[in-house]
Amino acid sequence: MITSGPAFASWRGRAPLVFVWALILAGCASDTAADLTSVRHVAGACSGGFVAHDLDHITSGPGNTASTFDGTGAGVAIDDLDLDGDDDIVLTNLFDQSHVLENLGDLEFATHDFAEGRFRGVATPDVDADGRPDIVVTTGIGPPVAYLQRSGLADFERTLIDGVRAVAYSMAWGDLDGDGDLDLATGSYNAELSLLRNSPVLGDNTGVISYRSESDSWTETRLAESAQALALVMTDLDDDGDADLLVGNDLATPDQYWLDDGSFGDARELRRTSYSTMSYDVADVDNDLRVDLYSTDMKPMVPDDDRYREVFADLAAAPVVDDIQFPENVLSLGTGSGWRVSEPGAETATGWSWSGIFGDLDNDADLDLYVATGMRSDELFGFLPDNRLVEPNVAFRNDGGTLAEATDWDLGDPAGGRGMAMSDLDGDGDLDIVVNNLDEPARLFENQICDGASIVLRLVQPGVQNRRALGARIRVTTSAGEQQRHIMSSRGYLSAATPDAHIGVGDEAVVDVEIRWPDGTMTTLTDLSTASTHTISRRP
Repeated sequence: MITSGPAFASWRGRAPLVFVWALILAGCASDTAADLTSVRHVAGACSGGFVAHDLDHITSGPGNTASTFDGTGAGVAIDDLDLDGDDDIVLTNLFDQSHVLENLGDLEFATHDFAEGRFRGVATPDVDADGRPDIVVTTGIGPPVAYLQRSGLADFERTLIDGVRAVAYSMAWGDLDGDGDLDLATGSYNAELSLLRNSPVLGDNTGVISYRSESDSWTETRLAESAQALALVMTDLDDDGDADLLVGNDLATPDQYWLDDGSFGDARELRRTSYSTMSYDVADVDNDLRVDLYSTDMKPMVPDDDRYREVFADLAAAPVVDDIQFPENVLSLGTGSGWRVSEPGAETATGWSWSGIFGDLDNDADLDLYVATGMRSDELFGFLPDNRLVEPNVAFRNDGGTLAEATDWDLGDPAGGRGMAMSDLDGDGDLDIVVNNLDEPARLFENQICDGASIVLRLVQPGVQNRRALGARIRVTTSAGEQQRHIMSSRGYLSAATPDAHIGVGDEAVVDVEIRWPDGTMTTLTDLSTASTHTISRRP
């Protein structure tokens, strides 16, 4: 039962209609009570596609370098860092300043420096459990570095995370045991470590490591002794309520996953994976309430593209390590007892691909796909201008489970994308896209498709470190069917998406929502209005 409450003041000067309801759940002992605050979406401009805006940030390496490892770029995170209702943007850099872009509303941002150095991945967990998101970055050659938010987005304090010593290129945060604390997993990229240290990587501080938070310490478990982990995801892969781990490895190293039943057992392998996995996304592409996986690789869009001749030569010279890995993007569909590989489509060949991220870009209740592409390397592309492989990013529209290229969305940007994240940054109910390019300004793609309605769900757990409910699962039911979203910290390449869940619902006016919180308890909400952002605050 939901009862109406008083109206709030206008938000961000846009004066949307805002209401607060008290959610009262009775008659079901498994239900967890929560409070609900709702904000109506405000219509924006409509051009039928996306409009690109340059952001005040350029990721580049030191000097005029064109080394292969500098060509791999850096990540992006989106989160409401200052808790004002708008998502902010964090962009890491290989050299010079990394930035926080404070969202001022109407797609205007104030730029704040927060760190100077060579950084790779980024996430926004509440490291010191003070209720405010912090920023954690990886360097690839040492443990993660935390920047603790002190007095606003212009004031961060640099520190290491006590007890976390493993070398991290990729990372994922979540709640492995449902106790409200934040746990961590890290993955090393041993190829870069070997080159930079001019010696083989030895010791026990590399590979894939899980850290379970235990009071004031960590329980550390080394899951894999070595890794080429460009992608690391923590989410519930088998729908048993426990958070699992998925690692995407580069350089012919098999991808692996670990299922959590209180402690991680032996590593498992998928039936088919990318050969040089750059990123992973986890989503329900066909709306069957099962987890699907998408990995990216570097298969040319045009067969026998001569620009790839050095890449082809390297692949031909490499040994065939198994019959599982193939040099292409792979979409694996959940079956309830594992995954089956989808029939190859256009989404398997998107060029040198980094982040591949799902989101319902046209609000039609089917998840679309966007892939960021491009590479720079004097070793592989020294015969091309500026040592650069220039390719357009690729967008795919999902039409009832079939992915077809959506050229009319104006998303074929050739700037050279690496990290990527999606969020409704202007409060109009559709997903905007942020891409951290290499040697070009980072870019925000404003969604002006203006089709269908959506609902955005923001989960909050007051009084615990995992305030944004990483590890929660959301199911939404309308008259047209069901959809599912997982709240997780890492998606794509070295990036962290907003913890908000955006669900396109087409022409539906109301939805029912079921939330499975990280500790396994449930909250049920009925008849929620669409065209709104709903903050669901779990009662302590």
